[in-house]
Amino acid sequence: MRAFSTLFIAAALALSANAASVSKRSIRPEVQLCIDSITSAGAQLEVVNTAVLAFTSSAGLIGANQIHSLEQVLETRLKKAGTDCCVPIGTITLPEADAVLATVKILVPKVTGALSAITSKKSQFDAIFLATTIVKTDIKALDAQTKTLDACLIAKTPTDPASYLITANGYVTEINNAFSATRTAYGI
Repeated sequence: MRAFSTLFIAAALALSANAASVSKRSIRPEVQLCIDSITSAGAQLEVVNTAVLAFTSSAGLIGANQIHSLEQVLETRLKKAGTDCCVPIGTITLPEADAVLATVKILVPKVTGALSAITSKKSQFDAIFLATTIVKTDIKALDAQTKTLDACLIAKTPTDPASYLITANGYVTEINNAFSATRTAYGI
């Protein structure tokens, strides 16, 4: 009985490893590059969010500029994701759409959380000369880069079955609503 259990576990592991390699092969390199770029932007977003959450007005303009520098890296990564995801490869396949949407699903709460943090720290930024101006510029730039990326992803999302496009539009709407609330809080 023990030998059977061991054999069953080994077979299950081999099948899951094989399934993972088949799944990986079904994603074209261009789509994987898009996924990797989105993931990279998400990692930098976490760095920015951590800095924003720790920020207080006592950090002064130097602290605000440090966050701005981190935002510039995020903006660069978002531009790269926009470039990588907007290559003319046509509509992506269903397995590719699954992979992209899974990546975006992880990113959405990070985006909304970061924007909420920026909104909650407005009074801290307002207490520093020019800091709010810097934050407003960053919000506008990130919003523009995000909209570019969103448009590309929506354009490439399969429409059959309709659930893919519904899911993608839901993610975009959630991000747009978060940006809208942040823009409103900062009077943009």
